[in-house]
This record gives sequence, C-alpha cells and structure tokens, in this order.
Amino acid sequence: MNSLFNKRYHIRLVWLIIICLALTFCAVFFAFRYIVEWDAAKSLDNTTKVTLAILAFLTLIYHIHNLENQIKTQEASNRQNLSKYTYDICSDFRKPIMMEINDEVRLLFVEHKDKLERQNLHLLITHINDSKNKECRQALFITLNYFESISAMVLAGDLDNEIVKRLYGRLFGKYYKKLEHYINYVQEESPRSWINFEKLAIKWINEDKH
Repeated sequence: MNSLFNKRYHIRLVWLIIICLALTFCAVFFAFRYIVEWDAAKSLDNTTKVTLAILAFLTLIYHIHNLENQIKTQEASNRQNLSKYTYDICSDFRKPIMMEINDEVRLLFVEHKDKLERQNLHLLITHINDSKNKECRQALFITLNYFESISAMVLAGDLDNEIVKRLYGRLFGKYYKKLEHYINYVQEESPRSWINFEKLAIKWINEDKH
C-alpha cells in the first residue's frame, strides 16, 4: 500500500513540475518578449536557458532528496538487521545445552554462596579445581566466556546495546556481583580475562543507579 502511495505521489509530483515549468516558460518568455522587448528568437533562446537552469536545479534537489531517502531506508534496514542478529545471538543462551550449564552455575551460587566472598575465595577455587567438580568448572567458564563474547560484540557495536541490556542487563549485573572476586583473582594472572564482560556489567550497573 505504501509503495502504491509513493508511486502515485511521484507521478503527481512529476506532473506538477511539468506544469510549473510550462507556466514558468510562458511567464519568462512573456517578460523577455513584451517587458524587455527582445525579439521572438532572442526571447525564446533566453527563456529556454532559464527554464533549463531551473530544471537542472530541480533535478539536483530531487537527487539530494532521493539520496536522503535512500540513506534513511538503508539505516532503517541496518537497524532491523542488527536487531534480528542480536536476538539470534542472544537466543543461544536459552538453548537446551546452555540451560543445563545455567542450572549448574545457579547451583554453584546457591550451594556455595559463602565461598564467593573475598575471604573465602580460596575455598571456591579449591572446589572448582577439584576433578570431581569438573562439570561445575566447565559450566562456570562457558558462561563467563559466553558473556565475554556478547559483551565484546556490544562494545564493538556489532550487537544492539539496548536490546542486549533489556534481555541480560540485570543478569549480567547479578553474575558479575557474585563472581567479581573470582574474576579479579583470574585477572591477576590473565589481565584480559573477561575484561569486556566486566566493563559492560559495570557500565550497566552504574547506568541503573541514575
């Protein structure tokens, strides 16, 4: 429907321009012929030049307007594609394999809550490094690495910040606050570990305070 409307609008606009040019041609020719009192040939020649100059100017305006519309259309398309891509990437967190990992991490938060405190961090490290708790360690690292990838893409502009924040803003803040001491511990040996997740989580936490 919008396409049909735009087509009719452009057709009417073209006819309006043609009519205006015809009227302009007649008015200019009349002015040259009867006001300035040039002969018919000279009046016609100069009227044609004036009309063509006006037509060139209108053509330039049309192309500028058309270019602006194309830019706006492309920007809208890019935003739509970015939104779709963002939802597709974020939906990975809800897949069955990630749900099992999420359950493992949440179990760690519930059953070993005290070990997440700074003074008891050595107990957490001992727990997750125990070969019997290999699944817990893997779940923790997979989750943090996933958050790190999402955060890096958001900070680089490859994912829509507002969409990711609406979906995972509180979750990022919750996980970061619980794992802050462990992240700092790992960063002592590997300073770049989960740095984007940390940066984005802190940014969103500070934004929510205002």
